[in-house]
Amino acid sequence: MGAALAISQVLVNRIIRDNIEDSMADSAELTRNFLDVSLDRRRARTELLVNNMERASSLDPEIMRSTLATFMENWPIGLEALVLDAGGNSIAGTDTLEEMGNATGTSWFDDALTRKLAFTYVYEDDELTRLGLDSPVLAVSSPLVISGRQLSVVLFTTLSDIREAINSVSIETTGHGFLIDERGAIIAGHLFTRAAKAPGKEPDEVQAIADAVAWGRGDTSSLTINRKGTGYLVTYTTVTQSSKTQSSKHDVKLDWAVGVIVPTDEAYAPARLVTWALLGLTAIIVVCAVFAAVLLGLSITRPINELAAAAERIGSGDLTGDVIIRTRDQIGALASVILRMRDYLRSTLSEAGYSSDKMSMLAQEQSAATQDMFSNTEEIADSVVVLARNMEAQTQKIRKIMDSMSFTPGALPPELPRLEEIRELLQESEILAEVGANKTVEIASASQDQRAAARDISAAARRLSEMALELKEMVQRFKV
Repeated sequence: MGAALAISQVLVNRIIRDNIEDSMADSAELTRNFLDVSLDRRRARTELLVNNMERASSLDPEIMRSTLATFMENWPIGLEALVLDAGGNSIAGTDTLEEMGNATGTSWFDDALTRKLAFTYVYEDDELTRLGLDSPVLAVSSPLVISGRQLSVVLFTTLSDIREAINSVSIETTGHGFLIDERGAIIAGHLFTRAAKAPGKEPDEVQAIADAVAWGRGDTSSLTINRKGTGYLVTYTTVTQSSKTQSSKHDVKLDWAVGVIVPTDEAYAPARLVTWALLGLTAIIVVCAVFAAVLLGLSITRPINELAAAAERIGSGDLTGDVIIRTRDQIGALASVILRMRDYLRSTLSEAGYSSDKMSMLAQEQSAATQDMFSNTEEIADSVVVLARNMEAQTQKIRKIMDSMSFTPGALPPELPRLEEIRELLQESEILAEVGANKTVEIASASQDQRAAARDISAAARRLSEMALELKEMVQRFKV
């Protein structure tokens, strides 16, 4: 944005400054056109006077004097008129001009010898004294031929119309026109200070313009002058430039510079206005951008903070809070993922709680079954031992009976079983007693193994019960 501002300011200022300078050049050209109109008036009036005198075709001084007097009375800016021969001698003139004698050596007569219509700015004191005038005048000379005799007509005119035209130029608020001669003297208008009396030579700054004019015959030129801390933009053009647009019969020989002067603060005010407008627009854009950035930041940070708080609650074991999905972008997708994670944890913890209850019940059932099996095994072992002991005792009794019968066989009653039968019974009893003893040993050994297995199963059941209790405690730490 800063680069765009700098580039736009440079470009816009350059364009505006170029337009302002072009406008100043146009103003200088227009001011010169005002001057050209005044010069054309003099040229036309002079040519009209010459044509009238040529039609009269009279060399009589009285007729010439009357024609000059009548002509000058009807021309407000005309002061004096004079007819000279080729030697510079006065033939006829208004008032006392015909008595001035010979005009050789004067600037206006030298221009009259060019045999063209010429303009001469008369400002030297000695020439003005010879003419009986107290202020500079503009002399217009033109060749006159009567009866084959080569003469010259010279009209002396005031500068009032030129000053009025130059003074009428107004640019911006205080911008104005000016007209200076080759000396740097003010002819019309003013530069830095409006003269209260007749225009004259201003300070040395005017000489800078005179030196710049000095006396180029080029196009319109511009320069910047600083006076007492105030800058001025000066645009001027030379009056002799206008001779290029006139026919070869005319010779505008005036080393004048006409132009306009405007304080740079006024001249470049549009550029500053555009600069301030750009700065204001940039400030508005920056404020809007900051405001939009704040809103955008809030729109991003608010759901992120909510998601962070929800994740913090879930991380602390609280699964009761809700997760709001506000947008459909990546933040909304993240909120949806967190919501699914919370629901998954809820279902997982619910299943874990149910599993812990089932594990606890299974552990209790296993423990009870182990206890029953242990009791049954003990009862079976005790029953086998009792049976083995009874069989052993029965065998001992049969053995005693057989021994007693073997010592007193004749004394036995005839209804008692025979000895062979008793012996067979004794043998079978001994076998059964031996088998019972062996089985008793086996049952005792198996009972020991079952007791060990029962203890292992009981220990596993206790561990399962402990795990179920731990799982239940872990589930209870969460808020579902």
